[in-house]
Amino acid sequence: MPVFSAIIPAYNNSRYLPECVRSITAQSFTDLEVIIVDDASTDDTYATMQKLAEEDPRVIALRHDRNSGTLAARRTGVEASRGDYVLLVDQDDELAPDTLRRLYDYATGHPADIYHYGVRVAAATDAAREAARGMTGFLTPTPRALHGDSILATQFVQEHGFDWHVHHKMFRGELARRAYAMAADTRLLLSDDLYMCFILDSLAQTYEAIPDSPWYIYHLGRGETLGTQLTLDAFSVLAERDAKALGLIKDFVDAHRATISRDDWSARISDVRDRLIEHTMNEWQDNLPELAKDEGLRKALQYWSADTICGELYRYVRDYAYAFLVSEDRTGAKAQWDEQQALRYLAWAESIEQQDKGSADNAHYLGLKSIAWQHLLDSGLITHPEDTVKRSLGRRILSRLHALVQ
Repeated sequence: MPVFSAIIPAYNNSRYLPECVRSITAQSFTDLEVIIVDDASTDDTYATMQKLAEEDPRVIALRHDRNSGTLAARRTGVEASRGDYVLLVDQDDELAPDTLRRLYDYATGHPADIYHYGVRVAAATDAAREAARGMTGFLTPTPRALHGDSILATQFVQEHGFDWHVHHKMFRGELARRAYAMAADTRLLLSDDLYMCFILDSLAQTYEAIPDSPWYIYHLGRGETLGTQLTLDAFSVLAERDAKALGLIKDFVDAHRATISRDDWSARISDVRDRLIEHTMNEWQDNLPELAKDEGLRKALQYWSADTICGELYRYVRDYAYAFLVSEDRTGAKAQWDEQQALRYLAWAESIEQQDKGSADNAHYLGLKSIAWQHLLDSGLITHPEDTVKRSLGRRILSRLHALVQ
């Protein structure tokens, strides 16, 4: 049995796959297997995999008959694995030299179920370099050990949590195989990392974040165009997938309450809900064209409850109102923009709330709303809670946008 099993899901990527695979087979620690799962590619990816397997008997090429998504491809690879430890590597990324030796040495002295190591972001384009500035910090783990229920209780919290990618983590083989066997047999993309982290955390007893460990090389911008605007259809798919991940997590909890004993399932689901809707609405805010935002909200409301969406809208109200509050020149263009945006987002939130009063159980939504209102009042953007004059300004801003769309 090998010490390490590296699982690589592959789809239509013969260009970078050899580089990825060879970064693993060239490791100084040689007791390993590399399992590549082709998710029914339509190009020469499978032929490339077969050639790599011919070059090195430690490489195993598997293939799906139909395209089933990243979750299914990873599960196929994990279930076929035999290693003491399982690593998940994306098809266009790499492991730095001596990564497996360092992981083995660390694991020998620190037995654990989950090992979290760091990332070096390799940006392929100018847009990727700009995006990478904030990514390295997010993907670099805080050195610490967590135990039992605190693993899941920590990962998805707003502050002092850790990222929910399954790459740049190493899992005890038995844990990985058990977790993926418990995953739903469904198609899931993008949010499958978060979904699987929730299951893995639920089963794990020990987590170790390794200090000074930038051993996973994350290639940003390869084969994708960063900074491009979303279409409404693409945003709708994204919102649906994030909501689906939350539904799958709820199903997992319902199915395993009796066998995985903990008294904080509701809080942990809320944590994940807040991270997922935050992702959906950040995409709405950052990458949807301004004239499409109103329709984008209607798309999101097909999959998400009003209170979750309004919570994020109030997050933006909070940020714009605070920027106006601390502005040194409230007559300047930047302050005027912040004022208009705060009132615009307030109008959106209140319009949705009029149709659906929201959930009194959603502490995240209620907390963001409370802080947003405090900033509105402190800044004078709203003079009192019934300030209809300022509210009408926000509605007029939205009306002008609606007119432009027509």
